[in-house]
Amino acid sequence: MYPNAPSKRALLIAKQWPEPNSTAAGRRTLDILDLLAEAGYAIEIASPAQPTPFQAKTGYGEHQIEVNDTSFDDWVRVLNPALVIYDRFMMEEQFGWRVREQCPHAVTLLDTSDFHSLREARHQALKSGQPVNLFNATAEREVAAMARCDLTVMISQIEVELLKQHFCLPDWQLHYLPFLVRELPDPATLPGFEEREHLVMIGGFKHAPNRDATVWFAQEVWPQLRSLLPGVECHVYGAYSDHAMHRLSDPRTGLRIHGRTEDALATLARYRLNLAPLRFGAGQKGKILEGWLSGTPTVTTPVGAESMAPADAWGYTLSDAPDEFAATTARLYQDKTAWLAARDAGNRALQDGFAYSDHAGGFIQRLKEITANLEAYRNRNIWGRILRRTEHRAEEFMSRWIETKNKLADT
Repeated sequence: MYPNAPSKRALLIAKQWPEPNSTAAGRRTLDILDLLAEAGYAIEIASPAQPTPFQAKTGYGEHQIEVNDTSFDDWVRVLNPALVIYDRFMMEEQFGWRVREQCPHAVTLLDTSDFHSLREARHQALKSGQPVNLFNATAEREVAAMARCDLTVMISQIEVELLKQHFCLPDWQLHYLPFLVRELPDPATLPGFEEREHLVMIGGFKHAPNRDATVWFAQEVWPQLRSLLPGVECHVYGAYSDHAMHRLSDPRTGLRIHGRTEDALATLARYRLNLAPLRFGAGQKGKILEGWLSGTPTVTTPVGAESMAPADAWGYTLSDAPDEFAATTARLYQDKTAWLAARDAGNRALQDGFAYSDHAGGFIQRLKEITANLEAYRNRNIWGRILRRTEHRAEEFMSRWIETKNKLADT
């Protein structure tokens, strides 16, 4: 099937086909795949999800796979990848044991996009009013998947430290890799303060933090902000918008809910301010990165700012109180000097934290070191070895049971 197979083949097993214009996770996935391709890997993408008209046209190999089906075993054995990447811990649970059986010498990498269990814990804390409980059932599954893999790539340095301190994962099993910016924007080529008007929010509505942010903004912030900025509108763009989100739209007050935008940077560049009123979440925020790349200052909350830039580096005081969020937005919208200061802060954040040249080489070097010493590396990973033993293979046995049940149903 692969008569001219190169010496290095990387396989991404993805929960969804990458949609970089819909989600930050899609953008993140393509960052990693493009970096690996430049390092000489031939890239293959496999997913059990149905294709969508919005998925990226990458030019990489694409393969439809099935869960709970031995057809994957034969296929991946023939493919024989040198590197396998799981883009969510659920994909490692579904396919990790099969990859270990069929391709035991493949380096395995988990890319979490964000720390899912942290995001869920914060969501539950927000709903219940109770303290954040990091040690939840999702964390047990997610950290177990990390332990079973050779390397976990984290997009947030804060979450790297959290995993080390609270979950006792060793530093050598974790690697920090942020969004990668290859070229910094030139403010002189982008619309200036006077050329922009109105406010914008952007983010896919399949993502719970974005849905919550939109509802909270519409109900708690916008009524106050509207009185501070009469005549100013706020336009909300998001892939997979639904009836519940569109019900928030009220042209009489200037709050308009739109669907997806085909070009996020071009859309953002039309507006004076980008808003990211997040009350929970994890990882880095693609909407904020895109605001900076389009020269659009972003007003956000402490949760939104986390992992993007230090709290004192935004040009304003971060807050998740509705009145303070509204007041900051109004001041930056009306005050050109404050607006320019916030825009310049975004440019510095891009340069200081996201430059491709600062992170790409270290990631590829890490993979080379693991590949060259894989047996010794795995010998150190005692917890991963324990979790891979028979008594801890619940996901495998569940998958085998479902597969057998499906076969019996077909007879």
